Amino acid sequence: MEDKRRFNRWGLEEKAVIDLEGAKEEVKVLDVSIGGMRIVTNTPLDKEKIVTGEFKILPNVGPFFVKGKVIWSNPRGDTFESGIVFDKVSTIPLS
Repeated sequence: MEDKRRFNRWGLEEKAVIDLEGAKEEVKVLDVSIGGMRIVTNTPLDKEKIVTGEFKILPNVGPFFVKGKVIWSNPRGDTFESGIVFDKVSTIPLS
């Protein structure tokens, strides 16, 4: 099967904090690329929902701050796996 992704993905097992319109949740980041990330949450995320987040993927570099949109969310046992496409990525907090 041909991979049609625009960006290379890096597999991770890192924690991140996402903000869903004021409700913060710690999530697990499964993989990340320049264009988005795949995460595991305890609650389902609505498609098209805007999320912001903060995570650290490089040991000697500060955290990354992202803003994006949920493009899919599927149940996986008692958790939910979701795809987020980034609108913004920064090394300084996004307002």
